[in-house]
Amino acid sequence: MSCSHQTEAGDHGCIHVATPRSEARAGQADEDDGGTSPSRSRPRVALAMGAVVMLLSVELALVAPYVRGAADQLAHAQPAWFLLAVAAEMVSMAAFARLQRLALSTGGLRVKLRPAVSAVFAGNALSATLPGGSLVSIAYRTRRMRTWGASVPLIGFTHAVTGVLSTVALVMLAGIGRTLAGDSAQLVRAAVQVSAVLAVTVAALALVQHTDVLRRPVSAVLRVWQRLRRGQDGQTSADGLLEELAAMRPPARFWVLGLGAALINWVGDLVCVLAVCHAVGSAPALGKVLLAYVAAMTAASALPLLPAGLGPLDAALVLTLHHGGMPMAAATAADLLYRTLNPGLIGVVGWSVLLVQRRSRSGRGRIRPQSPYRVADPIHERGVEHGHLEDVAG
Repeated sequence: MSCSHQTEAGDHGCIHVATPRSEARAGQADEDDGGTSPSRSRPRVALAMGAVVMLLSVELALVAPYVRGAADQLAHAQPAWFLLAVAAEMVSMAAFARLQRLALSTGGLRVKLRPAVSAVFAGNALSATLPGGSLVSIAYRTRRMRTWGASVPLIGFTHAVTGVLSTVALVMLAGIGRTLAGDSAQLVRAAVQVSAVLAVTVAALALVQHTDVLRRPVSAVLRVWQRLRRGQDGQTSADGLLEELAAMRPPARFWVLGLGAALINWVGDLVCVLAVCHAVGSAPALGKVLLAYVAAMTAASALPLLPAGLGPLDAALVLTLHHGGMPMAAATAADLLYRTLNPGLIGVVGWSVLLVQRRSRSGRGRIRPQSPYRVADPIHERGVEHGHLEDVAG
């Protein structure tokens, strides 16, 4: 599973309405933090890396016999099925980018497909290769959305709604898998879980429409925060935040299209798993593969600090496929082939995007110090300093 599939939560500092001045302060704060944090974080990073290396060493020792047995099947993998797996994974990534674009558009910000897909690949690369990468990925995507002109409330809404829709889509797939496997009683359980998530979402959306109810608690929290930070006026920040939250009214069409994009995101990854199973010479039933896939994604989400769910995801996928009738060697070969694509291929593409972005920023810094990105106010639809509301080319 890549980070594109995980429930997200924004990681912000002081809550405020984004303006060019506040963005500048935020950027300066980031630079200040970056100058002092490495020395403090080195022991923690070393400890985390050591834990990951130890875990991977144990896993390698346990799966080594099965890997030797799977080597022959990997050597004779069918190229056509492997190419289908690659195509399915690309569709999955594009679908998540589409979901994020839909969420941003509810605040009046339109982002072109190319920068959105690039951000998804780069975020997945960070999530899949760094300990605690899911948090790093969220921070990266938050920064990218701010450069596109998204305000703090819109970014928070985007993270929240993509997480909700992804969760609903995965629960729906779990119910379908149980039904295909002959356990139709689980369909009722899946329906109850989906209804509960939707009820909480509807209640939250209804609450933000009544700003008077939220103004007092939000102001109290911001006052405490401002005392600690000694920053700007908390009441002004609270009023602006609540005003912008109330202005976001996603239409019914958004929920339909968003859920469709979330389903395609999961189904693309599922088709990738199904294709690699066929590539190594096995033809498991769709219901069995679907159950194995959901089990793997659930296991990976239980330990989000592990990069790409290494260990729990692989164990759940291999064991569930084997329990569904695949030979252990074939299940191991399918898992290894899947891992060459996710996180292997996705990580290579994502880090390439990150390197290109870094070089591009360095070049712009030498030629022109001002940011070329356009900043937009999605409520009042007025230009702020650099331009007006329009498609953003990242």
